[in-house]
Amino acid sequence: MKIPIFLIALSLAFWHCSPQSDSDVGSGKSADKTTILLLGVYHFNNPGMDEHNIEVDDYFSERRQTEIDEVNERLAEFQPNKIFIEWKREEDQAYADSMYSAFRKGELDLKNLESGRNEVYQLGFKTGKLTGVEELTCVDADGVWLGQWVNFVADTLQNKYYLGESEKMRSDFEEYNSKFNSRTVLENLIETNQWESIMDNHRYYNDLAIRVKDTVGIYFSNQERTDTIAGMEYTLRSYDFENIGVELVAEWYKRNFLTYRNILENSRPGDRVILIFGQGHIRILHHMLKDNPGFEVIDPLDYLAN
Repeated sequence: MKIPIFLIALSLAFWHCSPQSDSDVGSGKSADKTTILLLGVYHFNNPGMDEHNIEVDDYFSERRQTEIDEVNERLAEFQPNKIFIEWKREEDQAYADSMYSAFRKGELDLKNLESGRNEVYQLGFKTGKLTGVEELTCVDADGVWLGQWVNFVADTLQNKYYLGESEKMRSDFEEYNSKFNSRTVLENLIETNQWESIMDNHRYYNDLAIRVKDTVGIYFSNQERTDTIAGMEYTLRSYDFENIGVELVAEWYKRNFLTYRNILENSRPGDRVILIFGQGHIRILHHMLKDNPGFEVIDPLDYLAN
């Protein structure tokens, strides 16, 4: 089949209008876009809040502080004018403003904070001060985590696929964790931001949790009642335990969509943004931002692995 000449011409036009590279931003070619670097991180202070948790050593040690300085110097080469952090937009912004202001003035020693090892302080605060960013922007959102219910249903009904794959992921994670403390912070962040590693994390939602369902009525399912607000009917419903895996994934996506909206509301054309978030969020946020023509998404490895 012959391709019409006008279609060939159109395709060539689009080829010549390919997305601008990061180096074009300084020349003004991407001034109509927000350039955003998505940095996936692990927890520096062992909060134990994830499904699988890395056990790190003391990040206030002289060795780790030197390594963190190296990471921040590389991130500073991106020359951000904004830094977005994984703190709640509504709850934490005033606190972030106060703490970051004190840190920039030299009035806050992170070692005096119980959570001072946290990656927001060690990367966000320090890179912000290094680059002259005036404010750190909280863009995280509240979400519901249903992992405990998914695990319970899968275990009770002996969901062989979920249990087997979860055990394999746990084993792989333990092997990964055993190497973690022997590597530098930079090396760990390079590993964390490899696309293969990001997708391995995302597989929990994409392939494992979503399969789990309560087929025998361990819990209630689809309980609903009708109510009214301002004269308009709406349906109030519980979580659907018959499809608890889908519920978990939906709630996880919802939290990330709310975060994405916060990113949109706090971004302007021409901004250069570093977003510092847990690795588990990166796949979904990358998807949304990559699909938005107003954003240019930058691979952090362009700076970390340079």
